[in-house]
Amino acid sequence: MPAEFEPDRPAAPAIGPAPVPVWLARLLRVQGGIGSLEEWIGIALVSAMAAVVNLQIVARYVFDKPFIWPEEVSRLILVWIAFVGAAALVRRGGDIAVETFIDMLAPVRRRVMLLFRDLLMVAVYALVAWQGWRLAGNVAGMPLVATEWPTALLAWPVVIGGVLVVLHVLVRLACAWVGMPTLTPARQASA
Repeated sequence: MPAEFEPDRPAAPAIGPAPVPVWLARLLRVQGGIGSLEEWIGIALVSAMAAVVNLQIVARYVFDKPFIWPEEVSRLILVWIAFVGAAALVRRGGDIAVETFIDMLAPVRRRVMLLFRDLLMVAVYALVAWQGWRLAGNVAGMPLVATEWPTALLAWPVVIGGVLVVLHVLVRLACAWVGMPTLTPARQASA
């Protein structure tokens, strides 16, 4: 009689990925919500940039009456796109990396290098966020020239983007700590 039909024999342990701890599942759910928000904000910012730039083109070349503010607003939008977009890319594993050397390492050394990379990213982006916070405080009372909006609007994306990158890298570190694989887009395509 085959082993799977013997009633007195204990069942074999299930082979597969370990269950995700509750705290990490909640953290991943929060990260997913933040990531969706980042992507929608990115879509809205790109759409706003296209509208502002096209408005200026029409005003200048069709009506021969250009506005003063679109260059300043488009620059502001571009800064926000860069920092929110960077955070979204890090969440998806699309951060800039040359993995040729790391892929040639033995698995243990590869994990050590990836751990070092993530710890370095946390340190650098925490410093970026801190310096952005200080900059936002220093320029809070200064208005932009054309719109008279606070100049701090150029510094806040540095703070927000830095904090979001730190959050995403910490989640990646937590996944690595419990043994959950985190795939980069290149590794997802080959898996």
